[in-house]
Order: sequence, then C-alpha cells, then structure tokens
Amino acid sequence: MKSVNYLLLIILLLVHSPANGQTDTLVGVSAPKEMCRDYKDLAHFLCDDLSNEKAKANAIYNWITHNISYDIKASEKGNVKQPDAASALKTRKAVCGGYALLFTEMCREAGLKSVTIEGYAKDWMFDNGDKQYQPRHAWSAVLINGKWELADPTWGAGGMVQASSKLRKILNKICFGKLGYSKRMKFKFGYNPEYFMEDPEAYRLKHLPADPIWQLTDTLMPISLFEAGDSAVKKFNEISKPDQGKPELMRICGLSEEQRTFEMAERAYQYNNRYPLSMAVKYLYVATSTVEKAFIDTTVQNPDMLVATARLNLKKSEDYIKQQKKEFPEEYSTLRKKNKAKNQDARQYVRQIKTDDKRLAGQSKKYIKSSGAKKGKLNKKESQAAKRKQGVSPKKVDEIDASKVQKKKGSPELQALEDSVNSRSLQIANMSPLITDQKMRLEKGRLENRLRLDTLGGMFGESDSLLVKETVSRLQMHGSYDDEVKAISGKFREIKYKKVDTLVKYYLAEYDTLNNGFDRMLKTKIAQMDIYKKNLRTLEQWKKWSNNDPDVDERYKRCATDYLECIEEYTNMIDDYSEHLETSKKIFAVLAKGYARQIKVTGYMEKAEALRTKLESSTLNGRQAFDKKENEKQKALVKRIEKKVQQISDKMD
Repeated sequence: MKSVNYLLLIILLLVHSPANGQTDTLVGVSAPKEMCRDYKDLAHFLCDDLSNEKAKANAIYNWITHNISYDIKASEKGNVKQPDAASALKTRKAVCGGYALLFTEMCREAGLKSVTIEGYAKDWMFDNGDKQYQPRHAWSAVLINGKWELADPTWGAGGMVQASSKLRKILNKICFGKLGYSKRMKFKFGYNPEYFMEDPEAYRLKHLPADPIWQLTDTLMPISLFEAGDSAVKKFNEISKPDQGKPELMRICGLSEEQRTFEMAERAYQYNNRYPLSMAVKYLYVATSTVEKAFIDTTVQNPDMLVATARLNLKKSEDYIKQQKKEFPEEYSTLRKKNKAKNQDARQYVRQIKTDDKRLAGQSKKYIKSSGAKKGKLNKKESQAAKRKQGVSPKKVDEIDASKVQKKKGSPELQALEDSVNSRSLQIANMSPLITDQKMRLEKGRLENRLRLDTLGGMFGESDSLLVKETVSRLQMHGSYDDEVKAISGKFREIKYKKVDTLVKYYLAEYDTLNNGFDRMLKTKIAQMDIYKKNLRTLEQWKKWSNNDPDVDERYKRCATDYLECIEEYTNMIDDYSEHLETSKKIFAVLAKGYARQIKVTGYMEKAEALRTKLESSTLNGRQAFDKKENEKQKALVKRIEKKVQQISDKMD
C-alpha cells in the first residue's frame, strides 16, 4: 500500500452540514482503556449493543476519528506503510493506510462487509490539471443495508495545522481570528462527519479509487475529469448517479487482499496507464504463486515449464517497474516547474498590489499635506476678512465731514461719482448669479463625492476582507492555481481594480474640482468685496461734496450693510471650505491607513507563499525519494524471486 508523504499536511478543518445519509452522532467516541488493547475487543465493545449496521459502522468511524492521530513523523520519513491494525491501535497513530485498515478490520470483526480501497486524493499540493500517477491515499468501503458506503477516517479525524509562531499572533490582530503559520506542522483533531457515508458522486470530487469499480456509480468517470477539477466532476455527475449495490463488489469483497490486488491490476492500469506498477504487482504475484507451487508440490508436472512461466512473469513485472520509474523524471519535473510558476505568479500578483497600494497611499498622504496647507491659507484669509470689517459701519456716513466747497447737483464731478457707483453696483449684481451657480456646482459635486464615499467605504472594506481571506488561505498552503485562491483573488481584483480604485480616482478628481470651485468662488467673493469697498470710498467723496443730499446717505448705509453681509458670506464660505478640507483630510488618512494595512497583509501573503513554495519543494523531494526507494524495493523483490526460480532450476539439473 502506497500512501503519500505529507498527504494531510494541509486539510482545512471546514464545518459542513452532513449530506444525505451521513451521521454525525458521537456514539462510540470513547471506550475503557482495557477494551482498547485489541481491535477485536474494541469492535465488540462498540458494536455488540447496537441494533443496525449503520450505527455500528458509525461508532467505529467515530472512535477512530476521535482517538487516532495522524503520524506526521512517519509520513515525513517516508515510513508510510502501516503493518497492521494492531499497530495503529497500540500507538494511537497512523497514516492513511493505518486508519483505513483499522476501520476495515474492526468493521469485519463487528460482522460488516468491508474492504480497504487505495486511490488518488487531491491533497494540498493538487492543482487543476495535475496528472495522477500512483495512488497515494487509502480509505474504506463498508456494506450497510445492502449498499456500499464510503468512509475516510483519516480526513474525518482532522488535519494538519501550522504550529504557533510570532507571526500568528500578529495575524490574529489583523484577522481577528486564530491562524497558524510556521515551518512546523502538527496534527489537530477536528471530527468531521462529512467523510462517512457521503454521496459517491460528491466523494469523487476529492477521492478517486485506483480500481474504478469502487466509484460506486452507474457511469465510470474518466480520471482526466478528476484531474481537471471540481467543475468538470460536477458536470459529469449530471449524467451519472450512484450505484452502490453491484453484485460484483460482493464477490471482490470475499477475496483475499492478494487476490483483490491481482484482480484490480488490469482495471487500474487500463483506467490510468500512468500506473504500471499495478501490473508489476500482478505479475510478481503470479510469479510468486508459481514458485511457491513448485516448492511445495513435488509431484508437479513439467517443472521446467513452471520455471519458464515464472521467469516470463518476473520479466513482465520488472518491465512494468522500469516503466513506472521512467514516469518519475517527467512527473516531478513538471510539478517542480509548476511550483516555480506558481511562485512567480504569486510574487507578481503581490508586487502589483503593493505597487498600486503604495502609489495610492502616497497619493493620499500628498492630499493630507495639501489639505493642511490649504487650510492654513484659509486661516489667513479669515483673518484678512476680519480686518475688512474694521471701520465699516452704516452709521459712519454721519461722521463724514463736508467739504468747504460743495458741488451742485448734476455737476460733472458728482455725475462721474454716481456713474462709477452705478457701474460697480451693476458688476456686483452680475456676480451674484455666478456665485449662486458656483455654490450649486459645489453642492452637486460634494453630494456626488459623498455618494462615492459611501460606496467606496463598503467596497474598500470588502476588498480588504477578501485580501485577508486570501492571505489566510495562502497561510494554509493554498497556491495561486487552487480554486479557492483563484476565486478569492479574482473577486478581489474585480472589486479593487474595477471598483475601488476607479472610485478613488473619481473621488480624487472631484475633490480637485471642488477645491478649484471653492477657490474660484472665494475669488469672486473677494472681487465683490473689493468693489463694495471702492463704492464706499466713492460714496464717502460724494458725501463730502453733497453733504445735504439724503440719497447719498441712504446709498452709503445700504452699501455698507451689503459689504458687511458680503464679508460674512465670505467668512462662511471659508468655514465651509475649511470643514470640507478637514473632513477630506480625515478621509485621506483613512485611505492611507487602509492601503498601509493592505501592504502589510500582502507582506504576510508573500511570506506564506515563500513557505508554501519551500514546503512543496521539500515534499516533492521527499515523494520522489520515497518513490525511487519503493521502486528499488520492488526490483529487489523480483530479484529474490528470481533466486528462488534459479534454485528450482538448479534442482532440476
């Protein structure tokens, strides 16, 4: 049985509602210590008082998933073969083969039909399109009420999480949750009923038996669709349905482990011709049986033919072993190239986010600075407006001394003064609609920016949450090619670049327009005030030359009053402008802080990607070393059988 190095290095401990037929009862989670020394005694303790097959299988599943932890060290060292169920029970540790074998043996002891299935599983390193070579996982099938049901106690027990680290504490503050991030891994119990009696079609999203007959559906799904990803599997499931009662499965269940391996070889190789080792095992089994027969049965006829047959089968086995070995360079070269490509994609992706956010953060800081500078200038303008008020009063006309020489009404001098006042008054009147229009434009622009800001707030928050979610996913060793990361990053890109950044662009453009509008309106108002001031000076001269003209007094008082009101309006505009700048300054500070936060989060994402790349690389090295080692063991086994064949041949001579 070949299991995978690091098969469970990252299994997300997701919480799902059980599918139809699943059971999440906790019956069987514990048993007295004296009953846990032998798996047969344990099976009887858990199941003898239960009335139906489903409850018995579920009790066994629950006990194993609550009491057996994944053996990380054994997996890392390549020691992935579980010798027997007793070993898993004694050490309370196992790799997938041990979990499945213990479940199978306990079910059989409880009177249930059960078999161990070896197959392909989509572990944390799998990306859509990856080819499946040798099966690296194991689970079980159990007959319940006439239907074969699937159970994977390995994945149902929990998964691997990263051990605590300093970065984990930092991320806890950022993500408001508990995350793992470290080069060390540890197993964490996390009971999951999802992998007990799950619908076979849903099961093959992540699990695919090497022997296709155990797909338990009426239509066998090609391995190419399993490799293509979940979407392809789901689409295929639309044309198939579960078939869990095939009579052929009962016959296979009755065979010995060796016989099942022999029978499944042809089906497994035809199903996936990248797995020639199945045929190597078959022909080695045939050769071994032939040799044993020759050793045991001394009355066998034509022993030379047995020797020739054994040698022929050993040659076939050796050829298939060599064929499997030829797959290794291409297989691992492809995976290493893909790992490198994933890393490059991720680095480019992070670099793009950082570059964009640094630019926008810098832009926000620039606006903070310019807003402060503009507000400082407005404070000076407000002081200047206060000075304008000094000495301005409607009553001042009564204090103006008359000239010794008075001008007659209608004189050219008085007429010139009157024309000048009338001309300026007309200018003031013409400016009023302009100021009103400017105010309306400003109000409209500010309203549009407030609406943008409302939308921007939600969008920015959503993009920030997605970035954190993606970082968490990458910290759990998901890469750029994983469906989960692709879905999150795709949505993040859409929201950030098509919505958030666009809104920020228009917000800043409108902000500049508003500032220009405020500046123009203030200039118009200053021009108005200057005209009022000139008119007051002209009216003062008029008063001096025609001291007894009541119209001059009235016009002076009206002009002074209007001038004071104009100054007040100007001051209010400054206050409004200042408030606009102060509010905008706070908004830019929030944007700058948000972008700084995203830059910080992408920094963690960058570290997570570096760790994933390194861990995937080391895992590939471990797997390749293990595969080569196993291949050499198979070749050595063939050589041992060849020696026995030679012994028989020598006796014949």
